[in-house]
Formats: sequence, structure tokens, C-alpha cells
Amino acid sequence: MEQTIKTLFNPVKIGRYTAKNRIFMAPMSRYRALEGGIPSATTVEYYRQRATAGIIMAESTQINKGAGGINCPGIYTEEQVASWKKVTEAVHQEGGRIFLQLWHSGRASHSSILAEGFEVVAPSAIASKDQVMTYDGMQSPTMPRGLTLEEIQELRSDFVRANRNAMEAGFDGVEIHAAGGFLIDTFLQEATNQRTDAYGGSLENRYRFLEEVMNDTVEIWGADRVGIKLSPTSTYNTMGAGDVLKTFSYVISKLNTYKLAFLEVNEEMPFTTLAAEKRAILNELQQSWEGAYIANGNYTATTGAKRIEEGKATAISYGRFFIANPDLPERFKQNSPMNELDPHTFYGGDHKGYTDYPSLAEETAL
Repeated sequence: MEQTIKTLFNPVKIGRYTAKNRIFMAPMSRYRALEGGIPSATTVEYYRQRATAGIIMAESTQINKGAGGINCPGIYTEEQVASWKKVTEAVHQEGGRIFLQLWHSGRASHSSILAEGFEVVAPSAIASKDQVMTYDGMQSPTMPRGLTLEEIQELRSDFVRANRNAMEAGFDGVEIHAAGGFLIDTFLQEATNQRTDAYGGSLENRYRFLEEVMNDTVEIWGADRVGIKLSPTSTYNTMGAGDVLKTFSYVISKLNTYKLAFLEVNEEMPFTTLAAEKRAILNELQQSWEGAYIANGNYTATTGAKRIEEGKATAISYGRFFIANPDLPERFKQNSPMNELDPHTFYGGDHKGYTDYPSLAEETAL
């Protein structure tokens, strides 16, 4: 192992757990759930193969039937819980830890992919300009309908049910998805939240829905088994306008009071380079966070280790590297070549590009 990346292999305390390394698996939608949002047997194998990660963040998982996304898993039925149990058992048998990311797409969705009786909803009727994936290819998202106060409380209840189901399914904890221009993120940011009631306007009001979700989640799990994901400077799903430093300084100051297991921040989108002024914002926000900070976004072994050594991250979450390399920590350790990534199999399909990437041990056996 190269000395420059040694820090990646130091155990680290994350909430109530000690992660065996600082190479975490980022949550990544793979769109391979069976009908009814049920994880398949192939999904069990997919996560089992990657159990050497310090912690696995399982993919965006729907809190209710109208949360959006094609072939995305859910955590709102008994059948889904039973299937997820097989995943958590497989990961635990391999000595791994796995958190579930709880998610609602909000306005980043299309009416054609929602269950009957559900609509595309958001804090305000403001559409995203970024296309979304549908069964008929990429399309412009449906104009969302602004949520009623009653519906906001129903969504809060859906998060409660999802949390309890995730616990029943054997997960080690949960990550609340408040990033990416999805539902919670659009409550937080002023450009997407133009409500004039208790959930809009002031920073306090825009934070209110997340606060309610976090209060419920922490009550169910305990703060040391709860994490959250933010993306303050990302423009994905037409986000990032307005004074994001002011907004997220406030959000982080409030989140600090919980003493959560971690904050994961999507710092940079794949195949992009973050502008210097946005990096400065992220650095300021990172310094204001008082707990474990997981950095995500285009990191290599070397740059990830450097980020940790500089005191600007506790761990690094890797996405694409983990897709193509189920034994990523071992490959980092041995400085071995990475498997070639096939972007055509990122989303949907069967085992190809999902569970058929070889480990180093399998390559040696050939």
C-alpha cells in the first residue's frame, strides 16, 4: 500500500459504529428493482460483493408509492422490507455495515412514472429544467403541484413509516436525502420554495420540513444512527440559485444540534470541475460542521486521502469506482488497475454491469 493513501485504511468512529476504513460506498440509483419496488436477488449479491466498504450507503429508496423514479426500490411495504432484510443479512454476514437512503424525488419526476392517483409535487409549482428518466427515455419533468399543508404532514408520516421499516429490515442506520434537487432540497432553497405559509419564506420556515423529518428520524433511531446528505452548490435538477452559503450555514447550524452520525456532501458532480468560488463555499460549510464529514465527488484514492489528511473530511464516499470494482478497498490497497466502467449499464437491466464486475481474487483465479 502506498504511504500516500494509508489514511484511507484507518478505522473511524461514525456515530455508534467504528467503520473499518474510510472508503465508503456512495448511494447510487441503479433502477433494477422488481415490480412493486422490491429489491431483487441480484441486488442482494450486488451489495454483498461491496461489503468491504467502510459503510455502504444503499441507493435512493422511495418512502411512498408516489416518490418517483423508475424501477427504484421502496421501503413502504412488507414485501419490500422482507427483500431488504436479505440485503442487510448478506452484508452483515460479510462483516459490513449498511445504511439506507430515504428519498422522495419531488419535482424531479414525471407523471408517467408515478403510480395511479399520485402527482408530481413540490413545495411550490416551479418546474425543473433538467430532464428526467422515464420509460420512454429522457423527458422534461412534469410541472409540479404545490403541496398542501395536509399533504406535507402525510409525507412526514411516510418518512416515519420508512424509518421504522428500515429498522425492521436490519439496516444499521439511515441517511436522509436532502440533496440533488429532490423534495427536501427544494424546501430548503429559496429559488424553489416560494411558499407564504409556515414552510416558506424565512430560513426557519424553509428548514421546517427537514426539521420535522429529522426530529422523527432521530427519535426512532437515535442520532448516532442517522446521517444526512446535502448538495449546497450543485446545480443538478436546476438548483443552487440564491444565497446558498447563507441558506446552508443556517441548515448546518441547526443540524449540528442533533450530533448526527455524519453529514455527506455531494461536492462535485461526475465529469465536472467545481468552480473555485463554489469550493470556497463548501470549505466554509465543512468547517462549520461539528461531526463526521463524508466528502463525495470525483475523488481518487490519492485525492481522497489528502482531503482527510487536510482535516477537510472524515471519510470519502465513492460512486463509480464502486460500481466497477466490488472490492475497491483492496484495489486501492494493492494499487491495482480498476475494471473498465460500462456507462451503458448504469441504469436498468439485469446482472450485466451490476454483479459481473470481477474482484481481484476472481481475476487471479482465471
